[in-house]
Amino acid sequence: MEKILNVAVVGLGRAGWQIHIPRIMAHKGFKLSGVVDPLDERRKEARLHLGVAAFESLEKLFEQQNPDVVVIVSPTHFHKEQSLLAFRHGADVLCDKPMAVTLDEAREMVEAMHARSRKMMIFQPHRAHVETVALRALLREDLLGPVFMIKRRWSRYRVRVDWQAFARYGGGELNNSGAHFVDQLLYLSASPVKKIHCLRRRVLSRGDAEDFAKIIMETENGMILDVEVNFATAIAPPAMQVFGERGTMVLDEEHGLWRARYYDKGGADAIRLQEGLAAENRSYMDDQQLPWKEKNYPLSAFSSIDFYDKCYEHFALNQPAFIPPGESLEVMRILDVCKKRFGLE
Repeated sequence: MEKILNVAVVGLGRAGWQIHIPRIMAHKGFKLSGVVDPLDERRKEARLHLGVAAFESLEKLFEQQNPDVVVIVSPTHFHKEQSLLAFRHGADVLCDKPMAVTLDEAREMVEAMHARSRKMMIFQPHRAHVETVALRALLREDLLGPVFMIKRRWSRYRVRVDWQAFARYGGGELNNSGAHFVDQLLYLSASPVKKIHCLRRRVLSRGDAEDFAKIIMETENGMILDVEVNFATAIAPPAMQVFGERGTMVLDEEHGLWRARYYDKGGADAIRLQEGLAAENRSYMDDQQLPWKEKNYPLSAFSSIDFYDKCYEHFALNQPAFIPPGESLEVMRILDVCKKRFGLE
């Protein structure tokens, strides 16, 4: 590695402890220099198991350290102030999703980044997952013809009782999970969104934030993007489906592959339009003969993208951001529209 970056992690909860810290410590380009958490028992745990300095606040960390990158994995309502503080101290920021509680906060973060000549990326790793990498490659093969809809579902059965159950902390599944999959589908569609509709419900959650959200987006290139986050699902439907003019692809998570059923261009040319009101042979058109093909595409044939490699390329090597801040602002704009136009019912 040309350069090793010192990294401080803010927040030793699930994501900080289980996702970010292991990746930082495994990466040759990063050194974990310090951690921040308000809970004394978590700071003691970090000192014991990680061998790093632990602080009760980011302000106290900056009194003793000057990290190159601050990874912010605290509850959402802290993201803006902690990012601004990092920028003021000359650090770059990797911030967990969602970027902030509101679009205005997110814009303030981007403005501060530019004003301080710093860098920032939002942790939205589903665009780096192998199913996304595979799907982008398969879409380039044009198996299905023009794609008119992509569906993404996140289906679980969980009674939410933690801070994510409360709107005042920036909780709710629109922010928590929806941010991931809105970003994923925007990345796949590669087209701006012009229309948005959303439904939100609190079904099982013990708090006041939604645990069901349905977002329907229409892009400028005519694609429908359907994101559904449902934490009241005891039997899960397919996680992803792609619909084109000549067929369909479904993500089979159990077997680790994309299943495709399609026919080649021109395969439906023999089907002619009928004039008149009498349906030929009283047919409901379920006897149409199409030259269907079926093929499985194992995910093992593709490679996921290492998100922390992309972080290193951006923060250390000054390469373009894997997720530019403007794309994360678009995610925030869509979530903002959902929350402002479509209330929780």
